[in-house]
Amino acid sequence: MKAVRLHRVGSGVQVDEVPVPRPTSEDVLLRVEAAGLCGSDAHIINGRTPLPDYPRILGHEVAGTVCETGPSAAGVEVGARVAVNFLITCGQCRYCVSGRTSLCLSREGLGVVRDGGFAEYMVVPARNLIHIPGAVPFRHAALATDAFATSLHAISKRAQVQAGEGCIVVGVGGLGLSAVQLLKIRGAYPIIAVDADAKALELAMSLGATHSIPASAMGDENHPAWAAAGSPIHAFDFVGRPETVQAATHAVDRGGRVVVVGHSPNSWNTADGSTMVREEKTVMGSYAFDKNEIEDVLGFMSRGLIDVDTMIGQVIGLDDVDQALATFGASGRIPGRTLVEPAAGALTEGAFLLAEEPERTMS
Repeated sequence: MKAVRLHRVGSGVQVDEVPVPRPTSEDVLLRVEAAGLCGSDAHIINGRTPLPDYPRILGHEVAGTVCETGPSAAGVEVGARVAVNFLITCGQCRYCVSGRTSLCLSREGLGVVRDGGFAEYMVVPARNLIHIPGAVPFRHAALATDAFATSLHAISKRAQVQAGEGCIVVGVGGLGLSAVQLLKIRGAYPIIAVDADAKALELAMSLGATHSIPASAMGDENHPAWAAAGSPIHAFDFVGRPETVQAATHAVDRGGRVVVVGHSPNSWNTADGSTMVREEKTVMGSYAFDKNEIEDVLGFMSRGLIDVDTMIGQVIGLDDVDQALATFGASGRIPGRTLVEPAAGALTEGAFLLAEEPERTMS
């Protein structure tokens, strides 16, 4: 089968011919129908997020069809249409037991620690699969697994946004555009989109943002949009740079919450200690999601509450992933999310070979 693999940091990814993996025990074999390209994938190839070993098949936003089940796999049948929760968790640590599975002490990520979905086929634990409602296409379901579920986790679990509360969305790429739509469903008002890209802001407005502000004016208290929107309670930073965290902290009202989703190796800037204390502002991180949040998003999609097609920037094949990752986040980017469709060929028994021993290249 074809698979997009990273052999070492800084080398870019390449399409390799590799054996089709076989499911064992509680795993299933999935034919990948669609996989989203995420900023986390770009972080992996540039070394910001080092992997434990290489080569690795990337891709963690996946939807597909079950082709084969392991002898102990339960709850899923061959032919099932499923979305993949990429976080493999232990189910036993204090975080899993309390329902905060994204913080599992033994978590492993598909496309990170185990091979992911930029391939024609992949192996997934059966417990990590979520059935896709009949009305939801694979392209949409793939984005439900991270692009939407990560934003929902930040909105509902971390910030606990209520109807009528004002929100800022900093960075309206894939996650930010998802957040705009989810905030609209939740009844937030106003919803203020902030980005350096005018096309991204235009797209955010079409998907439910009520106001837009160019990134260069975010710190300008006299900008007309601030006067029209008032003082928001929540800010969601999908960029995560020190300057965006600081600007978001200053922009929220007293008692406001800043939820940072974007990863950065740098320390955050917030505000002086007196302001943080006297105005009771909170800055917090938000990581990934729980399985139930993927289910919630798929439910929204099946009810027609989310416009997914408008936020799909482009659809590419496996051969185009290297170029898409190399230009990710560049100026003049294609707004929205990039989807990969592997277009897998038919399985033959000869495709199942013993996998080669992975080369070990620590970064």
